[in-house]
Amino acid sequence: MIDNIVRDLQVLGKADSLIGRIWLNVMARRFGLFALAGLVGVFGLGMANVAGFYGLQQSWGPVWAAAIVAVADLIIALIIVFLGRSIRPGPEIELAFDVRKMALDAIQADARDIKGTVDLFGEQIRQTKDTISGFVHRPLDTAAEHLLVPAVLSIVRGLRSKKEKA
Repeated sequence: MIDNIVRDLQVLGKADSLIGRIWLNVMARRFGLFALAGLVGVFGLGMANVAGFYGLQQSWGPVWAAAIVAVADLIIALIIVFLGRSIRPGPEIELAFDVRKMALDAIQADARDIKGTVDLFGEQIRQTKDTISGFVHRPLDTAAEHLLVPAVLSIVRGLRSKKEKA
């Protein structure tokens, strides 16, 4: 019974560990994409100021040239951010949650079994205490009830079986 609880707790620990690793992997990929988006945004902003100014200065003027390049780079950064937000764990997370749920159910069942065993043991201890208490307060009644009556019944049964054999 205790072995089952220990085994179930180990399974629960492994399931929780697996769930944690899956989410850690998802968060690491998200962080990588967010860092890339930030890097692209920073470089885009810097390059937008330089390249946009020189490239579009002749046709749009210095202000509009820089603004067009900056908006294009920021749009790319936003696309990468939305891509990073869309990353979700794969189907293996459902399996890990199922294993975790089964382990918890098994632990609860084992705990109910242990509770029943402890309750039964407590009842037996109470009965033994009552028997000892009865023997201390009423030694002859208790001895007759627990020793003499079973002995007499055993003798009577033995005599009946001998009589039936004969």
